[in-house]
Amino acid sequence: MNKTSLRFVVMGDLHYVQEQSHRQALNGKPKGVTEAADVARNLWMTRNVTPQVIREIAALRPDFVVQTGDVIQGHCDDEAGGLREMREAMELLEGLGAPVLFALGTHDGVVCKREEKQVTQFVYPAVGKALGTAPLTKGYFRFERAGSLFIVLDYTTFAAGDGQERFIKDALGESDRYEHVFLFAHPPLVCVGRPFFTHFDFVRTVLREAAGHPVDAYFCGYTHNQVTTLHRVGRYWLPQLKSSVLGYPDRAPVCLSDVRPLLPEPADCEYIWGYLEDSAPGWWEIEVSGETVRADWHVVGRGTVGRLAWRRGEKAEVVRKPDFARTSGLPLPAAAEIRSVRIRAAGSNCQAPDAYRVRLNGTEVGAFGRLEYFDSRQSLEIGREHWHLLGRTNRLEVTTGEEAMCIGGFVLEIETNDGTVRSTISDYFANTDRWDRWGTRAVDKIAPRQTASAELMFGS
Repeated sequence: MNKTSLRFVVMGDLHYVQEQSHRQALNGKPKGVTEAADVARNLWMTRNVTPQVIREIAALRPDFVVQTGDVIQGHCDDEAGGLREMREAMELLEGLGAPVLFALGTHDGVVCKREEKQVTQFVYPAVGKALGTAPLTKGYFRFERAGSLFIVLDYTTFAAGDGQERFIKDALGESDRYEHVFLFAHPPLVCVGRPFFTHFDFVRTVLREAAGHPVDAYFCGYTHNQVTTLHRVGRYWLPQLKSSVLGYPDRAPVCLSDVRPLLPEPADCEYIWGYLEDSAPGWWEIEVSGETVRADWHVVGRGTVGRLAWRRGEKAEVVRKPDFARTSGLPLPAAAEIRSVRIRAAGSNCQAPDAYRVRLNGTEVGAFGRLEYFDSRQSLEIGREHWHLLGRTNRLEVTTGEEAMCIGGFVLEIETNDGTVRSTISDYFANTDRWDRWGTRAVDKIAPRQTASAELMFGS
């Protein structure tokens, strides 16, 4: 085996937006509850953040780049718009100055289901060019570099028992021939801060096969959170390294554990760090040298802010943690310091109009709007007339309806002249068993129409 050193970059969700391809959403006719806001936000990032990301990664001069899905915003007004958006995105990524390989995300198009020409006309040929082969005919593939095996998977077309399941088994079955093995796909193998956002059959298959063979790291995106975790898979430790280049570089990074309950079982997971969607946009630079792997987490405009190092199968050493400030566990600000108050919440299938009414310490303060996809930006503003209700300990009660839903991650957020102060955070509440197979840690069962109650506390 060739033990020459190797250096590559992994970047998560890009969601490139071509403005003319999304006129319906931008002109007030979105197809989904969050589409208008998503397109407008990602268009701003396409113009103001993505060029800087391309420049900073190109300056690293990596051997190659792996992009873990959702290259484009997709779901365009028509087929021509989708093809135009993907073509422009591919042209933009040429600025990286290195071969680029792709793990497909749902926004890119799904072969044999929808918008597949974006994939077959642009992504498959781009991967073939990067590998020096003919265009791909499938979204999953493997390649070798410097004694290391790279396995790229396509969860968008995965089905239990299909050809990709056999590919996963065979590829990992041969992995002992290589000094290092790296896995790439769009969704997380373990949900950390955004429940149920993955593909159950895909996850179960990959984890089952990886349990018998040590894997250096699994890279993914999908949830847009910047999360670094270590997971015990069989007899080995597996780093799950998530990233997204979406976000606002000038905003203070928000620690994920300040605003979301963490979902994995502690016995099999070590949470290293995490930052909320739209927060601390970044990517991974991986250096392989002999038996050792080093992973540097870069944040736009800040350089390297975190570092891990490991040998395959062993538990990674945390060399450096980001030093971004925490906002939880701080005292309740004095009344004169408060500038605004809101209650953050996340949910899925919370659609009934006016059903999710909120009481703070016994007084009704409003109602949540529709909560979908566990969107991190959804919240309820608390009027100044209710600020006097705030205390060190606060009782929050949220009514629910008949619809099958999950809601929670409630946290009080207070803005002051000096920044943000947050309370403790609640678990999730679900009135259905549709998600039980994912595990029930941090998800409390309630009955339909039962009020969800939580105690939210500020520091002493």
